[in-house]
Amino acid sequence: GRALRFAADPLRADRDLVLEAVRHHARALVYAAGPLMADPLLSPEAVAVNPFAVQGSKCLVCSVFELSAVEGTFSFRVAVGLSGKEFAGDLPHSSTLGDLGRCILASALDQKQRLYLILPSREIPVSALDVEQPLADFV
Repeated sequence: GRALRFAADPLRADRDLVLEAVRHHARALVYAAGPLMADPLLSPEAVAVNPFAVQGSKCLVCSVFELSAVEGTFSFRVAVGLSGKEFAGDLPHSSTLGDLGRCILASALDQKQRLYLILPSREIPVSALDVEQPLADFV
């Protein structure tokens, strides 16, 4: 976290790195590059509720294998980790990727964990910086 103070300028301007630094120490944001200090996704409050891991973190992979819009809600099914444990649920139509991630953590995992979330038809996990993307964009 606080090591960001000693990082080279390109690293202090890296959003993923700053996000992870703020996760470890909320005051690390003061050492981020100027424009990142005002980024609402990097505020300590936003970082605290962001369920997604940054690339290179050790955490579970959750694969959404079904995501559909039905009568004002989103229905989803997820496989958690290598165990293949399945979890299903529904979210309001106004939900974001972050809402989906938090729902999975609250219902199927430890809420203090982070996760990699892979959506249908995608090969790479959702970025921690896409937490506010509407779920409707991925259906």
